[in-house]
Amino acid sequence: MAKPRLRSFLGVSILLWLLIHSPCEACTLWGSTGTSVEGGGTLIAKNRDWAPDHHQELALLKPPEGYRSLALKVLGGKEPGVKAGVNEKGLVIVSATANQVPSADRKKVQQQKGLLSHLLATCASVDDVLKNLELMRRPVFYLAGDRKEIAIIEVGPEGKRAVIRRDSGTLHHTNHYCDIATPVSGRNPGASSSQRYARIAELLETQKRPFTVEDFIRFSGDQTAGPDNSIWRTGSKPGSARTLATWVVSVPASGSPQLYLKIADPGEPEQVCRLSLEAALRLSGGDRIPMGADVCQDFR
Repeated sequence: MAKPRLRSFLGVSILLWLLIHSPCEACTLWGSTGTSVEGGGTLIAKNRDWAPDHHQELALLKPPEGYRSLALKVLGGKEPGVKAGVNEKGLVIVSATANQVPSADRKKVQQQKGLLSHLLATCASVDDVLKNLELMRRPVFYLAGDRKEIAIIEVGPEGKRAVIRRDSGTLHHTNHYCDIATPVSGRNPGASSSQRYARIAELLETQKRPFTVEDFIRFSGDQTAGPDNSIWRTGSKPGSARTLATWVVSVPASGSPQLYLKIADPGEPEQVCRLSLEAALRLSGGDRIPMGADVCQDFR
């Protein structure tokens, strides 16, 4: 009778290991620039996916020195902080988790606290961001854009980095490495990351160009692959990772960047804010903008 019990124990152990070590894929990033954008300039988008264990806000970052910016900020949960931002020079930076590297290993890497906020405060362009690659030590993916170009930055273990830049066309990313060799033996891209990567690539390749903000908003809501593998994820279980925010920024060749932000916090109705960065930075008062504020209806 010992063998069946042993098999049962091993089966449960394997299941627990899979539950603990399976990646919780999070975030889809995509961008377009140059002739691929209606009127020129750049479009940057991020669907932020995570477990529904926290809340988010639209924050105003006004450092004592440096550029001011608007940011999507997470409050609470396991990974609080700034997840996307656009500054007054027209630089946009968004990030996505590198889930092929286990969370415990990512956290072992020492990195400047609040790096994304630091880059928004000190960089005016994609070129400036790329001059700061040495600060990017923790495995993660970034998509950055300014008025003239976009770039994907992959940061891998042991200081490995890969960059793709374009001044016309599109770029996209999800949660697995594309230009750095798989960093962990046997840890292949997850189903959700692979399917979202393929789907956003399909939309960018097959939809009519040049793209508009409304096109990117439409892409962000795509649910063709079900609750766990779509670009807009609803989660198949109460605790499953799901899309909690959509961040779309239009950076024109000249003039103020425009932000579309949809927040879908757990247990609350979805809220949408559309505003110009210039109008937001004119506001006096606190360090956050309520989603229902009057300025959120200004998209001029």
